[in-house]
Amino acid sequence: MTRIHYSDNIHARGRELYLQTQNLDEGKIVSTLFDGGRVLAKEAVHYDPGIAEDDLKSRAEKCHAQTRSDIELLYAISSRVKTVRHPPSMMRMGRQFLRWNLLDEAISELELALQYDSQLGDAYLALGEAYIKRGGHKEAVQVLENGVRVKPDYADMWQKLGKARLASGQYPKAEKAFREALQINPSYDDAHFALAFCYLEVIAKRWQEEKRSDKIVSLQKVREHLGRATALSSRYQTPDVENAMRQIHQKEIEKALKAIREIDAGLKQRIDLDFDDAFYLGLMYGEKGKDSEAVQEYVNKLETMAREYPDYPDIPNKLGVAYLIQCRHLFNKALHQFRRASELNPDFEKAKNNLKLARNDGKGLLILLRAMLK
Repeated sequence: MTRIHYSDNIHARGRELYLQTQNLDEGKIVSTLFDGGRVLAKEAVHYDPGIAEDDLKSRAEKCHAQTRSDIELLYAISSRVKTVRHPPSMMRMGRQFLRWNLLDEAISELELALQYDSQLGDAYLALGEAYIKRGGHKEAVQVLENGVRVKPDYADMWQKLGKARLASGQYPKAEKAFREALQINPSYDDAHFALAFCYLEVIAKRWQEEKRSDKIVSLQKVREHLGRATALSSRYQTPDVENAMRQIHQKEIEKALKAIREIDAGLKQRIDLDFDDAFYLGLMYGEKGKDSEAVQEYVNKLETMAREYPDYPDIPNKLGVAYLIQCRHLFNKALHQFRRASELNPDFEKAKNNLKLARNDGKGLLILLRAMLK
């Protein structure tokens, strides 16, 4: 297969980032962002191995251009978002910087968002993740403890707090956080897995010291929660998890712990809504709101996710807003046609009246959208 390669330097606040996009044999187009030779992040798009070469080149070029545009847009609109002092936009910007592991920028945006709105629960969640990625587990614990005080019924916040405490070696507190998450959502597969991970960490540290009866109880807890995670989600129904479970049964604790750590490190987001933040920022501060193709692509992604995750309430809510954005586009098209009819025939009263009515209704729709997008 012909190798396709695109690359660009991206100027980012006094430093040079480097973006490279290429196709791989396993049917993926991969965009990789570098900072001084260090890989920050990768994004992959799958393609049919039987695709025509010209089509593949076109798709790779489009992926590269879109990725470059998304990153450049973040830096371009950052100052504007700070000027309007809109905390949800700052939070979305922080999450987009986090997506590319641009951690300093992410932390700056998220901390500022919380300065303006200390009740913004998702900002605590993202800021905690940014500190965890940077290795600042103490800072992550502090941020997320503030977060659970603000949003005590947010299971994801307790789960993230548990992960930060676990990374800090605070095992009893980590267990408490995971149990709080399960108290809120007993079917939280990631919390069950994390609790099994926590117990296994403790067992590995105390294996030689514990009595046989205590070891049996501890291992039962690990198997119980790992089994629940597997039963609840296909994400854990994998050969790697089966292998870890087998090692636990065989009391090969170090091997099991190593396997669990690798599984945890390789877990992907359950639902990836990064594209939603990117679209929102482009809509509010860029040109995407005027691009009907970009709006349609956004709608297509949400419709696909609505079919894949029918019980996730955020998706139909976002899809409803997306349909209203499309309605706004259709209103603009209608206005254009009524205006054109009036210009072609200045005496065409019906067209003039339709233009006036549509303008009035269009203003109402715009007010509605602005209220929903705040």
